[in-house]
Amino acid sequence: MKVEFRIFKPVENHEIFITGFAGIGIVGHLATKYIARNCDAVGVVRYRGEPPIVSMEGDRLLLQNEIFSCGRVVGVVNNYGIHEAAVYDYTKALATWVVANEFKLAVLFGGLDGRLQRGEDKLRIVYTSAYRRAGLPTGDAKILEQGLQIVGPLAYLTSFLEELDFPTLVILPYADVTRPADPYAASVAVDYFSKLFDFPVDTSGLRQMAEELEREIEEVRRRMEEQSKREEASRLYI
Repeated sequence: MKVEFRIFKPVENHEIFITGFAGIGIVGHLATKYIARNCDAVGVVRYRGEPPIVSMEGDRLLLQNEIFSCGRVVGVVNNYGIHEAAVYDYTKALATWVVANEFKLAVLFGGLDGRLQRGEDKLRIVYTSAYRRAGLPTGDAKILEQGLQIVGPLAYLTSFLEELDFPTLVILPYADVTRPADPYAASVAVDYFSKLFDFPVDTSGLRQMAEELEREIEEVRRRMEEQSKREEASRLYI
């Protein structure tokens, strides 16, 4: 399958490539899209079979897979996901493009099943052999435990970048699997990226989303508990 990269605006002084996908808690997509929100859309990635969807975001048309630039950080936002049949070819082409354009390193975002969390740690990391050899920063995060796995497009992209011997860090915050999306986990990932690479990002918007979602979930839980109590009471007095 042919995958095309089209650049509309010149990108200079780029260093770090970032992206993520809609996995657990949609964390990878949320983190990447949040970082990209104030960046310039500079290109697109196209392939036959991509989702036949576009929409408006503010005053601009939102395309399927957009390349954005924030100075030293450049990335790809997959706005409507990747067609399952195209995942292998798409991620392989993306890895090749990143290496060919001489980025210094890649940072990928994903999510971990929150039920696996032990203690107070909020995330785990994975890195390629080239990242380790280069002595690039990892902060105080622990490596993903042996036996746990990355799956989906993130696994493909990580493995292709390992094969190409390219420095890559994968940031995996624990996410609540009971939610369709977990903005709080995304904020953990963005905060970690921001501090690790001295790239300031105000995550208050993501945290606000998480707090609003928490309130909604709590309200639903409260109503369900009340309904359960009423049903229990009606059974007691029959």
